[in-house]
Amino acid sequence: MNDSNGTRDVDLVRAQLHRLVDDVEPKPDALPKMLASARRRQKSPRRPWFAAIGLVAAAAVALLVAVLVLPGQQTTQVSAHPNSYLAAPEPGVIASFDIFSGRQNGVLSDDVAGADPAVLATDRNRVLALTSTADGERLVEVVPGGEQRVLPVRIGDARLLTAGGGKIAYRDGDAVVVLRGEQQQRIALPAGTRVDDLALSDDGRLALVAAEPGRDQAGVLVLAPGATSLDGRVEVVPDGCGPVAVTWTGRDIAALESPTCDAGQARVATFDANGRKLGAGVPFHAPELAAGAVRLSADPLGRFLVSTSGHGQWLVDGSEVRPIPPACSADGVCADGPGTFWS
Repeated sequence: MNDSNGTRDVDLVRAQLHRLVDDVEPKPDALPKMLASARRRQKSPRRPWFAAIGLVAAAAVALLVAVLVLPGQQTTQVSAHPNSYLAAPEPGVIASFDIFSGRQNGVLSDDVAGADPAVLATDRNRVLALTSTADGERLVEVVPGGEQRVLPVRIGDARLLTAGGGKIAYRDGDAVVVLRGEQQQRIALPAGTRVDDLALSDDGRLALVAAEPGRDQAGVLVLAPGATSLDGRVEVVPDGCGPVAVTWTGRDIAALESPTCDAGQARVATFDANGRKLGAGVPFHAPELAAGAVRLSADPLGRFLVSTSGHGQWLVDGSEVRPIPPACSADGVCADGPGTFWS
């Protein structure tokens, strides 16, 4: 199969998935209406009709789950709101927003004390925030329902926070620390290494946007699970002026980069884990996207959210790129930090 045929096949599958999601995704008032209908029909002699309706509803829900549980993925809250992402519109508040309308869907938690609104990471059905306490910075895990748990690990600087596959990773001085539970894996960095972004895959591989000593332009370095240094790394060198953010999309890597060295354009290029380019990405108009002030995330449908700190957001869906509204609460308060898809 040549590249053009492969691209058409991917675009066709993506379009079909989107149509199925849009057709099956229930409206917010669907469940209350169905329950009310059930109560009215409890004494009705036409119960076979209600049974049939129930079977259809169950089949629709099953189809929704089947559509969104792709290989390597597990069911998460994304399946309930496939067109939503998370952001922090106010200090301590983590909320879900609709991609297309910008409407706030709901609040995951409204009392994450001392939370840094610019630091937010997701790993399936949990969200991680960085908070400041009297004992220093701590990581707080928030799960659907709003329950919180302060992780019993002392950390250094977790501004570069990522999560995936049940692990957490962050920069700590001259190393990147990977956590699974309370077990720490330290990846030593050569002195003078600049790290701009981190991303963990579901199978434990770590991708870094980093510039090694003596290099001004960053590249993407991919480390195997269990690595303790940069030895054995795979280097992904995007074109243009180097990447500013990275994420995983299934088993592949996506890097946000500028095609030129001037502000005004950006694109999301994709690579396999061995560094082979899969797609150059469609350029789109954007202000200068500085490392640390922009977040790149992916959803199970293969779409990318490019979100900045107050300088715009874009949804990248194959060859289609569209600006999307800012994440603002019902009171008109907008997020200072970038948002993120549920991973």
